[in-house]
Order: sequence, then C-alpha cells, then structure tokens
Amino acid sequence: MRILHVWDQAGVAFVLAKYQKLRGHNSKAIMAREYDKYGIGRFYNEFIIETIKEDFIQRSLYEARSADILHIHSRADMVSMFRKEFGTSKKIILQYHGSDVRGIKKQKLPHRSKLSDLVVRGIFTYRRIRDIILRVHLNAQRMADAVIVSTPDLLPLVSNAFYVPNPVDIEHFKPHILYQKKKKALTLETEVTNAQWVLDYCKNKNISLDIEIYDRSQNPIKHADMPSFLGQYTDYVDIKYVNETILQALSKTGLEALACGLSVLDYKLDRRHGLPDEYAPMNVVSRLESVYMH
Repeated sequence: MRILHVWDQAGVAFVLAKYQKLRGHNSKAIMAREYDKYGIGRFYNEFIIETIKEDFIQRSLYEARSADILHIHSRADMVSMFRKEFGTSKKIILQYHGSDVRGIKKQKLPHRSKLSDLVVRGIFTYRRIRDIILRVHLNAQRMADAVIVSTPDLLPLVSNAFYVPNPVDIEHFKPHILYQKKKKALTLETEVTNAQWVLDYCKNKNISLDIEIYDRSQNPIKHADMPSFLGQYTDYVDIKYVNETILQALSKTGLEALACGLSVLDYKLDRRHGLPDEYAPMNVVSRLESVYMH
C-alpha cells in the first residue's frame, strides 16, 4: 500500500510510517516544519515530507495523488478537500488523538486566528464559530471511510469509530542504564495540564512519592533526548488534569515511560510496569491494516 499520513500528533504519524515501511508499505508523513517544536520530524527525517505552513495544503494535495490511503491526523478540515479532489478513488481515514475531539463543543478559539478575528470584528459570534467547527467535524466523520480514535475514552465522542492504540517506537524508547543516582518521580507540565493540581491530588490520596514537575512547555525536550531524560527517574505520574477533568487514558509519554522501564502511576492510581503488547508498533500497524481494508 502507498500511505500518506497528513499532519502529526505527538509523533504518531511518523512512528506509524516507520513501522509500516518495515512491513513493506510505501508510507510517509507530511508535516509543516514550524510545528516541530520537539524535533520529532527531524528525528524521523527519512519518513517525513517537510514543508512550510503556507504550502502545506497544496503540497498535501500533490503528494496525495500517488497515495492509496490518505490517513489524516486531527485535520478534519482537510477531509472534504481530499474527497472533493479525489472522489472515491482513495481511502480517507480520519484519526482523532484527544483534545482535537474532546473540545469540539466548547473549545476556545486561538488568539489572533482568522476565526477569532471574525469574532473580534463582530462578523460571527463565538457560538456561530463553534457551530461551524462542529459541522466541519461531523461532515468529515461522514465523508471519511473510517474514523479512528487513539484512546478508548474517545469512543463515546465519535460514532462508529475504531480504537487503534498509540504506537510506541520501541527501538527508540527502551530502558537506559544510567550510572548516576536516579531521581524518584516525574510529572510533566504542558500548555493544557495542571501539574500542581496533580501533586495535591496525589497527596490527598496518600500517594507517597517525591514528585518533580518538569515544565515541558517552557523547556522543550527534543524527541531524540526523551529516553535518556525519562531514564533519570524511577516513576512517572501519568495523571492529566485538563479542563477540570482527569483524562481517562494513558498518555503517549506515559506509554514511552513504560517502554523505558519506569513504573507508571496511571489515572486510576494503579501502578503499571512494562509496555503492554497492544502498543507494540508492529501490533498497532497490523491492527491499522484491518481498518484500512474495512
């Protein structure tokens, strides 16, 4: 199969392209370099078609001509464009990864975006903009040949979706032997999470861990360095508190921590050890093939 992954979330598209290629498929991911904050695209450079954001749509249309499968990550806005351009000659897969579908009905508009400018200028109300966004997603789900979600908690949010686990690149994320004394536990602060709430929550639940907060949004860690960074710790606290809700799923970083040999405290306050087989990349790719052929 000739597979084009369109956009990326947390490196999922690149990992899928890597292991699909190992299974004999022609697979690449197209991404705008301006959004490669953590150097994931540069790390997987042999599997990326790199472009700039201004050229992304036209380059995607060009590259899509030679693909059998168009696997779109989060960019629901591009489904109708591909369907209009190619009709039913190609399979179009839409995959949601989390906040791209969790916040559809109540998401805030990006500051200084084209949509928020329309609100500021009084052309549309926030409610009108949100209705437009919701319609885009519903139309995309209807037009796609299949819709995938990356975590089980997203299944109730999308009708007739398939659950395909996030793949972990086990050639990159694996236990590292460090000779210095290890720190105890780690949790990450990001643009959308509240790590201090997590610390208070663990304390109230009598979780006796010395937890360090690392603000990844302010001090980005490159993808190439993540295994050695995680390897400094014995535990990873994988509790994400977003929009006053604990997310009911293992995060991509939590899975990578498991692959690196850390003990992971999940959203249920259960301890996990070792990466489950369902997240092994070849198992994920095999499961994905069945969705492609559905």
